[in-house]
Amino acid sequence: MKSKRILVWFRNDLRLHDNEMLVEAVAKSDCILPVYFFDRRYFERTPSDTFKTGSARARFLLESVQALREAFRSMGGDMLIVSGRPEDNMLQLVQQFDISEVYHHREVGPEETQISANVEDLLWQQRINLKHFIGHTLYNKEDLPFPIKDIPDVFSQFKKKTERDAIVKSCFEAPEEIAFIKNNSWGELPSLVDLGFPEAQNNSSDYYAAGGEEAALKHITAMVAAGSEVYLKPSKSSIDRQVFTSKLSAWLALGCLSPRKVYWVIKEA
Repeated sequence: MKSKRILVWFRNDLRLHDNEMLVEAVAKSDCILPVYFFDRRYFERTPSDTFKTGSARARFLLESVQALREAFRSMGGDMLIVSGRPEDNMLQLVQQFDISEVYHHREVGPEETQISANVEDLLWQQRINLKHFIGHTLYNKEDLPFPIKDIPDVFSQFKKKTERDAIVKSCFEAPEEIAFIKNNSWGELPSLVDLGFPEAQNNSSDYYAAGGEEAALKHITAMVAAGSEVYLKPSKSSIDRQVFTSKLSAWLALGCLSPRKVYWVIKEA
């Protein structure tokens, strides 16, 4: 009997905890192939001559990918690192590793959405399904107390209705065991120089945190344990009110930390 092999395409979801895509892939396959694409489009200049990704963010991304890779290695596997566009490499990977299905998180940005559509079209020509997951929101659409088309235009109304009538689901537990596809070459993590940044920018003077799931979980645990005095540093706004920051946004942006995890950690505290 042919084994079911699922390619798990990681994007902004670089974690093991609360990762429905990964949990389902492990449950429904005989083995998985985790893959991350370093797409040059994200390191180019915009039409306004600004960088899409700065050196600090690129460093944080590299650390986050490496952290997830080390987590897979500790479980007896690895994550395949591909330098190139998903559209240019996905079919070759599917054929090389005899993949039955591809899982990924659906993004909402227009460029990311188009990349998904391009890959889906290519896979469909080979009768391979691209299964979509949503893993970067606090609520799933079916958890909301109103249809998507009736979402309030004013955030305060949305907030009041969801706080009163919606539920935040429990987090998916991180897999304890994963069966990985056998592979002899998993690829090398690029350096900042490889991504187009001058070597002089390889410093961390403007960089406050380490990337990766473990660093994110340590930060939020310490933040809750220590309380606002140390980790929630106040500043004065223009109307003389206290404004606080948790400094979680970098981990949330790359999916090293899930919104639901933050909710439940705070809720339990």
